[in-house]
Amino acid sequence: MSDTPYSAAPQPHFAPEPPQRAAGNGFGIASLVLGILTVAGFAVPFLNYVTIATGVVGLILGVVGLVIKFRPRKAAVTGVVLSGLGLVLSIILVVVYAAVFTGAAEAISKETVPPAGTPSASASADSATASFKDGVLITSKIKIEITSHRVIPIGQPGNEYGEKPVIAFVYNTTNLTNESLDPSLAWIGTFEAYQDNDPNAVNELNVGSTPGDQYLDSQSEAIKEGGTVENAVAYELDDETTPVKLTAKETLISDELGSEMYNLK
Repeated sequence: MSDTPYSAAPQPHFAPEPPQRAAGNGFGIASLVLGILTVAGFAVPFLNYVTIATGVVGLILGVVGLVIKFRPRKAAVTGVVLSGLGLVLSIILVVVYAAVFTGAAEAISKETVPPAGTPSASASADSATASFKDGVLITSKIKIEITSHRVIPIGQPGNEYGEKPVIAFVYNTTNLTNESLDPSLAWIGTFEAYQDNDPNAVNELNVGSTPGDQYLDSQSEAIKEGGTVENAVAYELDDETTPVKLTAKETLISDELGSEMYNLK
């Protein structure tokens, strides 16, 4: 036998296969969907505020879809184009609609402002100068003038059934509008009474019984426009020495117009 060694058989050489693209691109598809929604809704008033958000999100997702390797990019490219276009148009139309609506509101406001001297114009002037001083409250709707006040002890006329002494205010209410108004609601809707006799908390006084039978009917009378009705209201006192602070507001949730102190003795 021959000792000559045999050479190894040559191994076949295979060229590396190119990387395969994945079947889908979730970011690109999401961007495409949002882009379509953005373009479809950018022209609708108020909805275009939403399409601004969808456009931004669609644009971001589309860029992400383009950056990812080995993924189809057609959906991502289309999504970026549609989202960007819809975003720009949405912003433009938001500005345009805002300007149009503002102009229309100003035009309507000017058309509905009545001439000087009409009741509505007078009411607006009163509203601008609403005040409470010297016992007189004036707002855009009412005028309340306090004509007198007095303390009524327990068991005395006007406080026959009360358990506390009361301070009674007699007042005239004038209706400055054509709206329904009665003296009791006019007072309760604008005034609050306090006694500063608690070192720790604000002491708002409770409304007591009507201080006099003569006011049982007038307290709920409907006041005509320009009409005036007299009425009275009472607040239960916690003591008979601490002054009562009467605070007025145009409404109970608006800013204070003023306040006055009423001594009990």
